[in-house]
Amino acid sequence: MFIKYLRQVFACVALLWVISAGAVTVPGLYSAEINVASAGAGPDAQQIAEGLAQVLIKLSGTTEVAARPGYGAVLAQAQGLLSEYAYRNSADGDHWLQLHYDPAQLDELMQDAGIRGPGPQRPALLLWLVVKPAGVAEDYIATDHPALQALVQQAQRRGLALQLPLLDLQDLQQLPPELLWQQASDAVRRASQRYAPDAVLAGRLWYEGGFWFSQFEFGGERREMLRITPAGDLDEQMTDVVDTVADSLLRLPEAAPLDYRPQGLVLQVEGVSGQADYLALVERLRASEGVTAVFPELLSQGRLRLRLQLDTSVEQLQETLRLDNRLVPVGKIDGIYMPDTGLLQYRWQN
Repeated sequence: MFIKYLRQVFACVALLWVISAGAVTVPGLYSAEINVASAGAGPDAQQIAEGLAQVLIKLSGTTEVAARPGYGAVLAQAQGLLSEYAYRNSADGDHWLQLHYDPAQLDELMQDAGIRGPGPQRPALLLWLVVKPAGVAEDYIATDHPALQALVQQAQRRGLALQLPLLDLQDLQQLPPELLWQQASDAVRRASQRYAPDAVLAGRLWYEGGFWFSQFEFGGERREMLRITPAGDLDEQMTDVVDTVADSLLRLPEAAPLDYRPQGLVLQVEGVSGQADYLALVERLRASEGVTAVFPELLSQGRLRLRLQLDTSVEQLQETLRLDNRLVPVGKIDGIYMPDTGLLQYRWQN
């Protein structure tokens, strides 16, 4: 069983990834996929808007984002936000339209519209799932099982950082499938410690009388245990589970301000032409004396905006940066973003 499961895990690494601890950056938040009748010459306005609606659910962390006052204004810009598209054919012959939207422009529009989200770094969710078909002993679910595929798809729809355990010898010794079937919460907690997730979802799935049934427990070190008993067909059950978990993990504090930004000096740099420039510049700033933190805020059309936290004066930082001939000062504008520090502007000449 162990070797079989390892093969299945390696076969689906494009969908599921192993993380070591805490929050992780979730890929694909600015992308959507739509089932289409055929691969056409290009997406139409309705498809582009439908894709953006999917992306806004992921970015905002809620399925109720359409009720936000600024939602319509963002959706109206769908065509201008589309950066690229492609088509793919699935193994069963279906055609899928993949849509990718410009992160920097979309972030700005959402901020202007007052639509907040949990950000790209999200709580790591570890999933343990055992299945018991009719007349067969319980075992860990295979990656090609429709229930797991539905869970993965719905987790992507909500922007969850879903993680599968390795199920190596250590996992199987600490949490054999029959123990998970018995919903041994203490054993689940012990087995999960090596992955240090923010939350754990442990479930069991069984087939009886021609129908699939499931039951899950969701919780964590800092979260109260929640039991989920979904209803409906298999897809509906998995959707219900993911929505319940996502609503808990991605919910933003009600008291958080709409325009929250880290405190600090805003630094705007023109001429950042690609990833190499971006990495070189951020590394240079983080190595600068007096800079304690660097927070990227916007990268669009060669313009990079960052926010720096300092334990020195702005003037001293300018003196430090003057020694680097790749950074040419453009000027300082007071009263923008942070009145106490203003905005420093440079041009990057790598």
